[in-house]
Amino acid sequence: MILLCLSIYGCRKNSVDESEGLVIIDVADQIGNYQVVPASEYISKLEYIPLETNDSCIMGKINRIYIDATHIIIVGYNNRSFCYAFTRDGKFLGEIGRYGQGPAEYNIIYNISIDDKEQVIYLSTRNKILKYTLNGEFLRSIKIPQIGAYIDNFIFLRDNLFIGHVCNDTGQENYNFIIFNDSAEIIKSFYNYIKFEKVATHFNVVSIFSMEPYKVAQNLYLKELSNDTLYCLNEQNNLIPQFYFELDKYIFPIHLRQIGGTVEFKDLIAIPKNTKPIVGTDDCIFFSLSAGANIPKPKGLVRTIPAWGGGTIDLEDNQPVGIFDITKNRTRLLDTDPVSSMVGLINDLDGGLSFWPIHYTSDNELVDIWQTYDMKGFLTDEYFNAHQIKDPTAHQRLKAIVKKLKDDDNPVIVIAKLK
Repeated sequence: MILLCLSIYGCRKNSVDESEGLVIIDVADQIGNYQVVPASEYISKLEYIPLETNDSCIMGKINRIYIDATHIIIVGYNNRSFCYAFTRDGKFLGEIGRYGQGPAEYNIIYNISIDDKEQVIYLSTRNKILKYTLNGEFLRSIKIPQIGAYIDNFIFLRDNLFIGHVCNDTGQENYNFIIFNDSAEIIKSFYNYIKFEKVATHFNVVSIFSMEPYKVAQNLYLKELSNDTLYCLNEQNNLIPQFYFELDKYIFPIHLRQIGGTVEFKDLIAIPKNTKPIVGTDDCIFFSLSAGANIPKPKGLVRTIPAWGGGTIDLEDNQPVGIFDITKNRTRLLDTDPVSSMVGLINDLDGGLSFWPIHYTSDNELVDIWQTYDMKGFLTDEYFNAHQIKDPTAHQRLKAIVKKLKDDDNPVIVIAKLK
């Protein structure tokens, strides 16, 4: 399943010595062994930023987030796609772009990427990339290379370069990643070693799509959902296999990519879960699992959601998450909070909700988003009494924030300063 490489170079400040080879993240041996991990093990303090709520920035589902010293950019969907800009303290600045079919408009947003040097934002849409200033001024539209295959997760790389993943829905695509410039010229292609004969008309999404890439310093990390290798694209545009998720009997075999359906996937695992991105830092990798129905899982939070075709269904959020500590070479899968059943790090700092990162900033911060209805519903005296609280002053600040919130307010951005 993997293309082995005997040397690893230029991909991480704390990367292993060249002679050590591919780093193993042992997931298989941790299945069913879910551990309670306190937030204080990794985090020194939490900052809360309630996002302004008004008729111009009502949110629904949040898909992507970007944060720097001055801006919070939110991409999501609420009856339509949106990209909202806020100040770092949560004041609404305006919408970047707008919904529609025009040259500067989008009907769906897949990805967001930022050129920190030029202070511009790129929104990846169905067949183009839209470029704006952080103030929302439209600059230009960038075409996507037409190669006869669907490209997912195309984002800004550096200079005038972008990278995208080629979905192997035919089973015979020659490349799995391509680097292209802002004139839609392909600059570099990476060969696809996994080929097969297509049998089914439809594929399980795990078999053809990739994860949302993430950055650490100047390195970009990429992974196909069904593969077991996390690659680093370094500053020289070399794609280096750096981390290997050891899944053993749970691995997604090549022959199942040929067929559709879901029955065959009950005993298998893909990394990450498509709604919980991998987030990496210099010292840790925070990852999620998309585990089949027969895989033992921790108890999860049950939510009632609208069902396709009408009515509602109860859906349990119990897909496991894990942390690979690079410096300690240790893999742990996390248990859920005993009170809320939420996944993530148990908040022993101020007694708040469990924390799980969805973004990493350039200032050594992890970012999560908490819904106000969860904060109002869970953060009661009974909840607080059941949790360790190491910082009473921070706990009082949190209680004051919760008291001011309304159930239908926009979410609260949670920023965790790493130790």
